[in-house]
Amino acid sequence: MVTDERGVSLSTFVGAVMLAIFLAAGLVVDGTARVQAHRTAEVVAARAVRSGCDAGAASRLVGRDGTAEAVRAARQVLSDEGMDGEVAMEDGLLRVTTRAEASTTFLGLLGVKVLHAQGSASGELRRG
Repeated sequence: MVTDERGVSLSTFVGAVMLAIFLAAGLVVDGTARVQAHRTAEVVAARAVRSGCDAGAASRLVGRDGTAEAVRAARQVLSDEGMDGEVAMEDGLLRVTTRAEASTTFLGLLGVKVLHAQGSASGELRRG
């Protein structure tokens, strides 16, 4: 007895192609969401550094150290934006690191619910 197995091989091929298309769509859609989260984290970090350096420079113009004002202003930006992060001042260099998350759409079906992103920026407060 001869059996025709053309349908079996075709359905296996279609299944493999559909899985590849699903994974590619997942990488495109969810990868884009992660890139956007990274960009947001970078922008907020830069905004916090800019605000901190401005506050620190203004304090230095009136004769104060400016470090506390710079750190406080940078933390305020993070708070206003609702973003997690750290602010540190060391040797006149203000560093801000931010963290963001992007919820997944396609990759959530594979168990990956959240993609993490990080941003950072630094600025120098010069004495003088």
